[in-house]
Amino acid sequence: MADATASARVATRPLWARLWSLPVRAHLLALSAILLLLLPIVGTSQSFLADEGAAIIQARSLEAGDGWIVEHPLPEIDPDGAWYPVVNAERGQRGAAPLGKHPAYPLLAAAAARLGGVTGIVLLSLAGTIAAAGLAAALAGRIDRSVVRPTLWIVGLASPMLFDGFLAMAHTLGAALATAAVLAAVVALQDRRPAVALLVTPAVAAAVMLRNEALLFAAALAVVTGVVALRRQGRGPATLVALGALSAAVGARLLERVWIAAITGGAVSTTAVGVPASGDSFVRGRLDGFAMTWLTPGYGGAPVPLVALLVMVVAIAWCVLRVRVHPGDPTRILLGGAVAASGAVVAVALAPGNVVPGLLVAFPVATAGLLVLRRSMFEDIGPFVVGATAALFAGAVLATQYAAGGTGEWGGRYFALVVPSAVPVLLAGLCLQGLALPPQVRRSLAVALAVCSLALSTMAVGALRASHQVTAGIVGRIETAGGTTGDVRPVVLTTWLGGSRLAWPTFENHRWLFVPADDVATAAGRLRATGIDRFVFVTIHLEAVRAQLAGFTVVSQDGHPSGKGHQILVLEGGVSAVVPP
Repeated sequence: MADATASARVATRPLWARLWSLPVRAHLLALSAILLLLLPIVGTSQSFLADEGAAIIQARSLEAGDGWIVEHPLPEIDPDGAWYPVVNAERGQRGAAPLGKHPAYPLLAAAAARLGGVTGIVLLSLAGTIAAAGLAAALAGRIDRSVVRPTLWIVGLASPMLFDGFLAMAHTLGAALATAAVLAAVVALQDRRPAVALLVTPAVAAAVMLRNEALLFAAALAVVTGVVALRRQGRGPATLVALGALSAAVGARLLERVWIAAITGGAVSTTAVGVPASGDSFVRGRLDGFAMTWLTPGYGGAPVPLVALLVMVVAIAWCVLRVRVHPGDPTRILLGGAVAASGAVVAVALAPGNVVPGLLVAFPVATAGLLVLRRSMFEDIGPFVVGATAALFAGAVLATQYAAGGTGEWGGRYFALVVPSAVPVLLAGLCLQGLALPPQVRRSLAVALAVCSLALSTMAVGALRASHQVTAGIVGRIETAGGTTGDVRPVVLTTWLGGSRLAWPTFENHRWLFVPADDVATAAGRLRATGIDRFVFVTIHLEAVRAQLAGFTVVSQDGHPSGKGHQILVLEGGVSAVVPP
């Protein structure tokens, strides 16, 4: 009779409630299905970041059996290799590897490419997103079981993991490994199981071999668990975690150095240039980096959607603080939630392809969750390890990142490693704070936050799709300008840092040279001296280099008449011809 009553009660529950109560593995399968459905919408024929192109070029070389070294296309023009086409490649006596600084990822990408081409590489990143969501849900079970399912969905669909999952990079894989390390540490400390603490070592080592910032994560986890070992009971597991994290980081980095030297042959140097590490001063650089990676709503464009996003962030903050100080004033609290949701909807409606570098803008749950954290939440060992590790790691990244952040990113990509593990703590804090509100107000605010999150997720997908379309257009224009000259590949000279890497779909169709602006005349002269009297010139700084192209005739020019933006010129050698003003 009791079983029949229970079955009848379940049958009368709304469908959404029955679906929500399904096992976590069912939710994980549903998340996987949604991400796969988004794949053709985003597309895999182009990339968002130039670094993705370097990874794909490297993976394709490995997949084809050509090894790590991608030969210089014009060594006679550039005997020193200073103008090697792929910026920031690792170079040694054997030549240059386009993405040799973390060899583990190109190997994984090459294996994925054998199964599914570039789509396979992106699926590898999506697998990282799914793994990070599942591991974060498992971690949530150790912190607050009521947030297990919300954690899974927020990590997978409403955090930077969604955006990063469609990049041919190791962000999501690194985040999944970092979450696994934190989960193992929490289980080992809560249950006092030294054997589980040993799992931290391989997780940290693998993360370090995929992402530079994993070194900072390893140091943060070691410091936090070292403090636990000194101040709390269960010193054995905590000591094992701390020592395991440190030894894994040092060992993995040393192994990588040996591996890279073996690939390139002897001493290793990095080709070309990177991003300036700071602004006018160290402090100014740190402030600029924080503003860019935490607060900036976009890289430019129409001001109204950017202002709308800032209104959303301010409204969320005001609403949460109002809940903390005056929970008995539902009218103003609900007004704040409505303003936040409206700002998000306006922003995505006006600029669906906007790229959001600021973490607090791109991740509304983090904005709300950080403001409800209180000291009492971290008395338990689980939240303490998660929260303190995330805080130390974030501080270390802010102290060491470029002043321009990740230069092109969604939600501060260098912070991605701790995003999944932080979500359970943020949600637990929001749930605890929500208990101070009437149920109807609590539900209304949850809906407002969901609307903000959904809007930003929609914008993330739109930003990826729009970026791919823009890049495809530029690459297509370069391909058209190059034309065909029999079996001889056209030469493309460029001052654009991302040029050859973003042109990975047609990389093998051209002989690329990346040349700093000051070297354009020298490079062009060497081309003419070796009999190459026709080449394509790609730049985003035409006015700065126009004078260096004196002596060449412009056969065609594709770009905005103002000379701004990407300019694609076909040049021929001549005696008195000059580039027209």
